[in-house]
Amino acid sequence: MMPTGLDLDSLAEELTPVKPLNAAYAMAGMAVLTLAGGIFVVVTLGFRNHFLDATAADPMFLIRSGLLLVLGTASLSAATSMARPAVGTSRTGWRWTTAAALIVPVAAAIAALVGNTPVAERLHPRDGMECLTYSIGIGLVLSAVLTLWLRRGAPTSPERAGTVIGLAAGSLGTLAYSLHCPYNDLVYIGLWYTLAIAATTLVGRLFVPHLIRW
Repeated sequence: MMPTGLDLDSLAEELTPVKPLNAAYAMAGMAVLTLAGGIFVVVTLGFRNHFLDATAADPMFLIRSGLLLVLGTASLSAATSMARPAVGTSRTGWRWTTAAALIVPVAAAIAALVGNTPVAERLHPRDGMECLTYSIGIGLVLSAVLTLWLRRGAPTSPERAGTVIGLAAGSLGTLAYSLHCPYNDLVYIGLWYTLAIAATTLVGRLFVPHLIRW
């Protein structure tokens, strides 16, 4: 007997409506977790300057915090928007932001080459490892939470989603640690901050796609 065709009405009756994910809630949740990470850093390591007004007037602190915030927000926005695929929606802002942020490590490399102070004296390896530990640790927590949230969505490009999740988490984790970081040296910031963000981005690219595939 030939098939009579599909009964679309009966198939539709078996479907259960799913509430769309709200990207604003995810953004707010990540902001709260980043703030919690910053509080954890300050409680365990102390604030970078005992005088808040002096820190607020520190140009390097303001510049690096601004860059990390913009980079984290742009990539986080790209990651959360992937929960609800849409035709014709541009999600390339994080790439331009990342390209702008790369000015920092490039400038740091130039400063290391032309500076009069030996590079070894500007890197402070012990404190740099502390920077990596806290930044990556907080970043991985943020990445795990964001990955669990995105699993409920419908990302059409798991690889890109993993990349922007890692980038966002690393940027925000480094932002949390920067509340303690006492160094304003461009070479120090360009190396350790870049390594921290690169590490979480690589982890996101390698592992997150396997966790969020349909």
